[in-house]
Amino acid sequence: MRKWYAHIVNRNAPFKVSGVILLILLTLNLQPSTLKAQDIHFSQFSFSPANLNPAYTALFDGDVRFVANYRNQWFTVPVNYNTVSLSADMNLYTLKNHDKIGGGLTFYYDRAGDSKFTSLQALLAMSYVLNFGKEDKHSLSAGFNVGLGNRSFQYQNLYFDNQYNGDRYDGRLGSGEDFPKTSFTYPDVNIGLAYKLRLSERKNFTIGFAVHHLNQPQQSFFNDKQVRLNMRFVGHATLRWKVAKRWDLVPEVIYQQQDTKHEVAFGLHTKAYVFKQKDAQVCLNFGAYYRNNDAAYLLIGMDYNAWQVNLSYDINTSKFQRATNTYGAIEASVIYILSKVKKVNSFGKSCPIF
Repeated sequence: MRKWYAHIVNRNAPFKVSGVILLILLTLNLQPSTLKAQDIHFSQFSFSPANLNPAYTALFDGDVRFVANYRNQWFTVPVNYNTVSLSADMNLYTLKNHDKIGGGLTFYYDRAGDSKFTSLQALLAMSYVLNFGKEDKHSLSAGFNVGLGNRSFQYQNLYFDNQYNGDRYDGRLGSGEDFPKTSFTYPDVNIGLAYKLRLSERKNFTIGFAVHHLNQPQQSFFNDKQVRLNMRFVGHATLRWKVAKRWDLVPEVIYQQQDTKHEVAFGLHTKAYVFKQKDAQVCLNFGAYYRNNDAAYLLIGMDYNAWQVNLSYDINTSKFQRATNTYGAIEASVIYILSKVKKVNSFGKSCPIF
């Protein structure tokens, strides 16, 4: 990843404005002591299933799922991130043995700083969900997604050392920079496995493993084939357990590694049922999480029937808090699951609606 930094700034003409240096470093998603991956990042990892693991495609109770995620990071410094992700996945076909074939689409957009460094990606996902055991309590899902990504930046609003006349900055002077290109498009391939155990609606366990950027696409603005996006390995687990009539606990953990860089995040949230009937429910979510050497974050939200809405706030705990004044990120997620009404198969059976 350090090689990539050498290709977005001219190697013979380094920036002299500290704010622009900060911009470029943050463009690389700088975290304490290490340069993290160039991938997008959500604190609410389990509420962004399409970005977490392709095997999560169609691994849910329902027929169609829509997910929207938004993150605004480091809004107190001049180079904040804004990230939006939209996805939809569905059960395309159910086999006679109850196995499912799933499909989905994922799109994300990320922009940072004065260079307007932008990442765009669109992915098509497919999965096969094997259901087995009594009442299909066990599910084993294998999935992949493929698509195209694009990276681009603009340098018109950046400051270079050649634009200093010895006394002050003069925007009329040439930058002396030569960028062969300011945009490139690349293919991307991701794969994953996931296992889910359903003991009941409020007692289940999910564990998964995914490999992102299996093809290690080229990531250079200078056509350097040695600069690539390394594979990112992800392991994650979520447990939901009913501890009282109106309370569930949901502990979660995720581990990610990309070459020498790694991340661990863990925590839990509670689900408090303020209203629960057979055909309707309202549930409040409260939680706290921690990401190693980076941030602690709090989560609040609500489940209302087929809707899930959650908000979280990161409190920066790394050395970068000198610039952020401990402020981190605001993040929101919205999930809607559509379930079709089951057909009445024989005369005389009561309609499931009434």
